[in-house]
Amino acid sequence: MFTSPQRPSQRARAARFSRRPPSFAATLVALAVVFAVAWMLFLRSDEPVTAPLVDGVQGTYQWRSTAAGGETGVDGEFSAVRSGDAGGSARTPAGPGAPGLVPVRSAYATATRTESTCAGVGARLRCRRTVGQWPPVWRVATRSPLDYQGLAAIVRTAVEDGDDTVGIKPGKDADRAVWRASMRLDRQVDVVVDQETGLVTWYSSGGETFTADIDWDSPPQTAAAHDADAAAGAGAEVVTSAPQYAATPVDAGRDAGYDVLVSDLAPDGYELRAVATVPAGSLSRVDDGPWDLPDDSQGTGVLELYTRGLSLFTVEQVGSATMERLSGMPAQQEAAANGRLSVRETTLGYGAFAGETALTWYQESGPSLFVVGERRAVFVTGGLTRQELLAFAEGLKPVPRAQ
Repeated sequence: MFTSPQRPSQRARAARFSRRPPSFAATLVALAVVFAVAWMLFLRSDEPVTAPLVDGVQGTYQWRSTAAGGETGVDGEFSAVRSGDAGGSARTPAGPGAPGLVPVRSAYATATRTESTCAGVGARLRCRRTVGQWPPVWRVATRSPLDYQGLAAIVRTAVEDGDDTVGIKPGKDADRAVWRASMRLDRQVDVVVDQETGLVTWYSSGGETFTADIDWDSPPQTAAAHDADAAAGAGAEVVTSAPQYAATPVDAGRDAGYDVLVSDLAPDGYELRAVATVPAGSLSRVDDGPWDLPDDSQGTGVLELYTRGLSLFTVEQVGSATMERLSGMPAQQEAAANGRLSVRETTLGYGAFAGETALTWYQESGPSLFVVGERRAVFVTGGLTRQELLAFAEGLKPVPRAQ
């Protein structure tokens, strides 16, 4: 007699089903979850956004201001090359029924560390020549995108770190990729940064706007093309600035009386371009630094300039003579970041400041770092991102003075 097979129980069916290989759809879901986690943990990890290498720039600009109540403005041109030479011109456009003001020409010659600026024409020409100002590159009286490169470095840092204290929106300006960024420093600042070159093409803050029309295709002019130095002639007023330049950090250390700290972890392509010494009391007026030193402070500060193409950053340091005078230096370090944007504390693991807490923050001169040890204090600011600043600080080591 034929007997039909018994139907398995619900529990047996469930057990058998649980042993089946997963379906194709379930496999896809699992893989999607794995890839999503990998993207968050690895693929989306912070990518370095280093300063692009730009050898030169030229173009025209407009600057407008309504800060004083009535609108004022300047039209001009700019040019700069990686050697440190730069030049520019400025003129006030004529208003309705009124002539423009006298033109201004300005140029910087790196070989002589001389900025020459002339205003006026003919018998009314007035010129001034300034020798030795710090930092010794691109020092002209007229404007250019290089005046805002610290803000561009802040934008790169915020992109690299995912720092939402800076509002950033990628976009297009004509056919070029840009970042549009907004931040609150001492005042509200808005910029447009060209992603390929890292140059600021538009800036707005406190009723002032700067717009650069960069000539992307033509080579920049040299400082000689602006002819300000030649126009200055023998009758120019000559002003000599305070920094005393040294040939090497060893020589600067000999002048300062202590071993100068130099980093062997500067980002690729950056070179130590210049070294100088100043009275420690002068540091409170250099690059909007954190120093709060009286003018008669004992000791000597050492200045270092690093450049890569058109990018720069500066280093300022003091030694034990100043540290002994200022027993409250750690408190000064804490106060240095008061009111600054995106303040962070990081313990350094290597170098002369191993174990010390470095403060980093944003200011108009760029991402900045201040660290204080038992015998040294160092301030770095300019075109480096926050991660580059920290790496640089961990590479700081004393260069012994020749005996």
